Amino acid sequence: MPISNPRRIPLSILAVLAAAFALAIPTAVATAAPSAGAAQVEEEVPEEEFEEELGEDELSAEGEEFFAEEAEEDVLPEEVAAIQRATGDLGRAKRGAAARVARLSSSTEVLRSCLRGGPGWKRIRSIDHAPQRALYTAAARKLLADMKLLLDGQQPRIVVFEPLFKRFVADLRSVPVSDLTLREAVAAQARRLAAYHDLRKVKANCQVFNKLTKRVREFPTRSAEQIVRADYRATPIARKIERNISDQLEKIDRRHGISYRDAEILADAARVMVELGGEPGYATGHQYALSLR
Repeated sequence: MPISNPRRIPLSILAVLAAAFALAIPTAVATAAPSAGAAQVEEEVPEEEFEEELGEDELSAEGEEFFAEEAEEDVLPEEVAAIQRATGDLGRAKRGAAARVARLSSSTEVLRSCLRGGPGWKRIRSIDHAPQRALYTAAARKLLADMKLLLDGQQPRIVVFEPLFKRFVADLRSVPVSDLTLREAVAAQARRLAAYHDLRKVKANCQVFNKLTKRVREFPTRSAEQIVRADYRATPIARKIERNISDQLEKIDRRHGISYRDAEILADAARVMVELGGEPGYATGHQYALSLR
């Protein structure tokens, strides 16, 4: 007699349940720890990408361009470098010869007899009209001051430094200068050197002082009309006395084509040298290289 079991589960259903359970287990494990795997991927991928992209001791294109520009900026144009060398050589030579300038100063000896006395001052002091006397006195003092500057500063420096200046200008002229402003500056330095040769010939002594003060005259001032006329006639005489040296220097400058523009050219050249990478100290030194002050 057959046994009846209505609750028995078919084998096909059991097989389906077992397969579903086997798939659920690895899915749950993977869901329980997603962050560990993701962290590992995040750590590994950038490192590999970085090594593949740049590699060891390699620069990006932007980095190479930056350092190339820096290297180019460090290269000083030859014309600026040559001007700086000439300026440095002149500065060292001038410092080495500075002691000779003081030994050549001669105003104390040359102007001793006319600083406070002599026929020139006697003529000025004989003027009774105070305004006219004061006018001539101021003119005479200005003339003596210019003579002292010439005898103690300008002419001794030219005597000592002229060979150094000649070598400096020759060095500048030997430089193949392409910049127009720098070429004009070299020409300005050459003009100044040529003028110095003539400046050495300007005479400054008591003989010149006494000769110039012979012009001194006292004009009558007994009426208002005479006072006006006296001022009109005395002023040109005083001006000729006080401007004797400065007028000669201006004539020398005009003879050699020197004007206020030369100072502007040298200032512009100093600016250009700095813009081209030169040292500001050398630029200023070149600007005042031939200064006698």
